Amino acid sequence: MTKDKMIEGIMRASGISKANVERFYDGLVTLAKKELQSKGEFVLPGLGAFKVRVRKARIARNPRTGEPIKVPSKKVVRFVPYSSLKSLFSKKEEPASGEGQSLV
Repeated sequence: MTKDKMIEGIMRASGISKANVERFYDGLVTLAKKELQSKGEFVLPGLGAFKVRVRKARIARNPRTGEPIKVPSKKVVRFVPYSSLKSLFSKKEEPASGEGQSLV
């Protein structure tokens, strides 16, 4: 989803003007960046949290030559969804009536 489509969707769902939704979105992005830099976490209530993690240094291989390469440690941002969001996609699907049952 593009930024414009997101702003359009929020605008239609909330009845707020496009300019106000765009200012809100830009403010949210700025706030998220500041919180990640200062606290290492940005929470979106009801959805999940963005968290800064440190990826350990490791030895990798160049796929062309097979030569080992040292990859330094670095910080990365990960999104950790709340269980309510995870459960939307982890429910077991029930077979439709008659499916999966033998007639014999």
